[in-house]
Amino acid sequence: MAIFSRAFTGCLTACALSVGGVAGADVVKSTRAQGPSDELSAYYAKMQRTFQDRGLLKTIRTVPQSSMTAASLKRDFLEIALHTEYGGGLSASGSKAAKPLLRWEEPVRLQVMFGASVPKDRRIKDLKAISSYTNTLARLTRHPMTVNPNKPNFHVIVVNEAERKSLSKTLPKLVPGISKSVVRNIAKMRPNHLCLVVAEPHADRSRGFKRAVAIVRAEHPDVMRASCIQEELAQGLGLSNDCREAYPSIFNDDQEFALLTRRDEVLLRMLYDPKLRSGMSADEVSARLPEITKRAM
Repeated sequence: MAIFSRAFTGCLTACALSVGGVAGADVVKSTRAQGPSDELSAYYAKMQRTFQDRGLLKTIRTVPQSSMTAASLKRDFLEIALHTEYGGGLSASGSKAAKPLLRWEEPVRLQVMFGASVPKDRRIKDLKAISSYTNTLARLTRHPMTVNPNKPNFHVIVVNEAERKSLSKTLPKLVPGISKSVVRNIAKMRPNHLCLVVAEPHADRSRGFKRAVAIVRAEHPDVMRASCIQEELAQGLGLSNDCREAYPSIFNDDQEFALLTRRDEVLLRMLYDPKLRSGMSADEVSARLPEITKRAM
């Protein structure tokens, strides 16, 4: 989700975790065992109930009365794919600063990592969900994406509050060259910052993204957990901003939709259309959108 979010030391170690032939996951270990915070777990469970009582966090993919026109898709795409909150280095979701088009131009290899606090059965469930969703994203974009610990470039980290704070020490080793400001942002995530993705482009923007890191809180209940996974991975592919007018869409801060919608799928197909490439300006992208939008719909 696009909202940014005790003393604990940790290290990253490999852990074999085979799930139905899916690549194994690493574990963020700590010097002491500690499960997800009961207080935060209760906080997020209450938040999920409140959202759902208000008709939010819907899991439907389409809304019958909504329309999907070429003009509205162009508006949404230019706002979501051509803007980002942070101007340089690693960029995070939920932004307003203009930027060139950025996407992955090389295969995406995801590595899923869990805090030692996350029970094995929960890891298995999360890993299956992330692997299945990765396959969905690969199908939609027609871009190679796999859950693969061999030379990963997209790290998905599921950790509790204490383990998240420890990442300020371990992230520079996990992601060499990561900006200090982004490490601080991850370390300072407040409870209302539900999850986060950061994606670093190559110095040559025409080469697209070089690496990405997504943070998912271990304390989240099922629907919020699935929502974080789906939105952050999609935003980490290049749909980095939110747009109030986008509807129905997960790229909207109103939390109405929890999972990728039909509209979002079209936006992803547009992003990875062969007529586009990383480094293009808004004007260059805009000129190609009529043809691209028609093909994506």
